[in-house]
Amino acid sequence: MSGATTDRSGPSTRRLLGVLFREEWRLHTQLFGGWRFALFPGVIAVLAVGATVALRETGTADGTILTGLHVLALGFGLYSGTAGFAGSDMLENVFGELSLLLSSSTTLPLSRRRLLGVFLLKDALFYAVAFVLPMALSNAVLADRLAAAPAAVGALWLSLSLTFAAGMALTVALIAVRTRGVPTWAITAAIVVVAGAAWLTGIGGAVWKAFVPINGGLAGAIGLAVGTGVVGAASLALYDPTYGRPSRTASDRFARLSDALPVEAIGADSALVSKTLLDLARSSGGVTKPFVSAAILLALVAALVGVVDSITGIAPAPGVFFGGVLGLTAFTTYNWLTQFDSLEAYLAYPVSIDDVFRAKRVAFVLVGAPTVAVPYLAAVLWFEATLVDAVVGAILLAGYALYYYGLTVYIAGFDPNEFLFDAVRFSLFTLGVGVALVPTLVAGFVVVPPTGAVAMALGVGGVGFGVVGLVLSNRAGPRWEQRSRDGD
Repeated sequence: MSGATTDRSGPSTRRLLGVLFREEWRLHTQLFGGWRFALFPGVIAVLAVGATVALRETGTADGTILTGLHVLALGFGLYSGTAGFAGSDMLENVFGELSLLLSSSTTLPLSRRRLLGVFLLKDALFYAVAFVLPMALSNAVLADRLAAAPAAVGALWLSLSLTFAAGMALTVALIAVRTRGVPTWAITAAIVVVAGAAWLTGIGGAVWKAFVPINGGLAGAIGLAVGTGVVGAASLALYDPTYGRPSRTASDRFARLSDALPVEAIGADSALVSKTLLDLARSSGGVTKPFVSAAILLALVAALVGVVDSITGIAPAPGVFFGGVLGLTAFTTYNWLTQFDSLEAYLAYPVSIDDVFRAKRVAFVLVGAPTVAVPYLAAVLWFEATLVDAVVGAILLAGYALYYYGLTVYIAGFDPNEFLFDAVRFSLFTLGVGVALVPTLVAGFVVVPPTGAVAMALGVGGVGFGVVGLVLSNRAGPRWEQRSRDGD
């Protein structure tokens, strides 16, 4: 140490960014296996370009396609904004024991706020290349001529990147407010009130058109960039790095819950089911997290339906459309049920891996049923679905939710987040979802309201996919037990 000088402010932002980028790449390649992660942007590009071509061939307006891409970028930004606040327990369940640079502010002379700000900047830049740029390639299809394609792709990339960053900033702002002691219920109520007011008054659509760069032009891009920067800076200033959840005295809910659950008759261990439910309830956000995820999906899809209707004059059958799409909450619900869990943790108990998967499925049904039922009921009432349409949509919702769950658990086991950036698993999951969802959405847009024959076909399809989901979830336990024994 002799002759060395210490910068009390810590390493430069540029150096921190470089180290964080290397750490991000190393974690992803370690988790997914180098080439599987490296191919992921290519998979996104193929899906984005393929979907754009297909939508254009079916007569979908270019503006509708671009709006859908921006909705996806915003949704992914809202999700990505939580990355810097992920708990160490959750990360260790995914990666094993580790020490991340983001946690080093407790042992090194680094400002927690500054480190978090640089981390979020790294995420914005990293995903702008790994996720947003492949999406932007779809604009090459919409360009009038080949020579204009590079400029079109660049313009859409900028627009999508700003929208993605805005989503991240909003999530960071909500988390920062939470660290100042504002209860979760108050934040949720405020979001519902603001979203409802924007929807009823039409302000939301006006704001979207004004600030989404692809619509608002240069002024919209500048406005969104400045707004995102202001919200992000204010959030970091407001964020309390010393915040911790207050200690609580918990009663013996485990025994009472285990005794109350009538699941032994279907071959599930009530103790394992109770553990899963209590893990969810005691985590940050508790049992409201699945409902929030479903509400976000409902809001994004409902907004997209409104935009499509205003542009093309075509509105889908609400029951069929929302029944098929809301089934995708099966993925997020299962993710919340396993986020703070790992298969290795059960090896110390006299239970089989098959028992654990069976208990997870029961917990999924108990949590997932009300999670999708509430937003679906709201959708069919708001969009005034016919009785036949609503009933068919409910069948699709139940069947597809089971199917998406079975597909997720069979492909990813206890780590559903893992295949988000695994090219092979993500492709398999996307193909599996597309087989069920694409024909349903086409029917939902073409036959409004559904005729008797279409309703019957969709109902049978929903039941059939539900059975496939049950078969996949039944086989998931033995499959992952064997892989665990093989050390895979």
